[in-house]
Amino acid sequence: MSYRIECIPNVSTADSAILDRIVAAVKASDGVTLHFVDSGKSANRTVFTYLGPVNQVLKATEQLFAIALSEINMREHQGIHPRMGAVDVCPFVLLDNESYAEDLLRRVGVFAQEISTKYDVAIYGYEDLATKPSRKNLTAVRRGEYEGLAKRFQGGDLPDFGPQSFDSNIELHGATAMSVRPLMVAYNVNLEGGELQNRLKAAKTIAGIIRERDGGMPGVKAIGWYLPDLNLVQVSCNLTKPHEAGVCEVFKIVQELAEGLGFEVHSSELIGCIPQSQFTTMTWKELGFGQYKIFNEKRILPL
Repeated sequence: MSYRIECIPNVSTADSAILDRIVAAVKASDGVTLHFVDSGKSANRTVFTYLGPVNQVLKATEQLFAIALSEINMREHQGIHPRMGAVDVCPFVLLDNESYAEDLLRRVGVFAQEISTKYDVAIYGYEDLATKPSRKNLTAVRRGEYEGLAKRFQGGDLPDFGPQSFDSNIELHGATAMSVRPLMVAYNVNLEGGELQNRLKAAKTIAGIIRERDGGMPGVKAIGWYLPDLNLVQVSCNLTKPHEAGVCEVFKIVQELAEGLGFEVHSSELIGCIPQSQFTTMTWKELGFGQYKIFNEKRILPL
């Protein structure tokens, strides 16, 4: 049974030498198309976006794990983005007919078991791979981050796959959150004007207003943060229901809220790739893509 899937693994490094090895391994996988590599210095994190036939994508992802786990030492990792492991998150997205959903979930479960055994890595399932309701949400799975893993194991909050006691391998590699999930868009809106501290406060206020869990927009997860390498304040979002609240809707709301607080919004940033269907009322140029990172139409998926 063959069908197309997308994988969007996030690795906890911005080291170009490590990234070059991963890129080469993914590109060498037959039938797999690497659409984009999105690296952030302040986050010390890189997002890969590739897609292809299910078997080939899983093989490429194993190569990614092998390289990341051999090169990244989580005991030394620093970055502004929440994280708990060398391969921090590894979501798989079905791109073809929903009739394949059950098969994909089964395959990813087998893959997680094989990876955890072969590389002695702790894997927590989330979204459709979650084994309990409390692990459905990625934020809950990653709570406490890398620094909280030892206490987490001691308290009995053990991974679904891999080591069941905290050891030197987990201290080195951390843990991975793996999922099968619907399409999501990672998207940040840039705030301008005013004093830095006030702008960051405004970004955090806006994030709290638009977050779904706080009564905001459907499927929106958001935080306000500062990127020192770009001297940039953003409302950083994951849009988990992009057909209900997509980039155009979020941009306009954040812009209105920012103006009400005395700040300006002229641009935004896409992490990874985006479906063509997201451009409902604005073009990527009107959304201000490409101001801080290169944007081209290779990052637009025909979905």
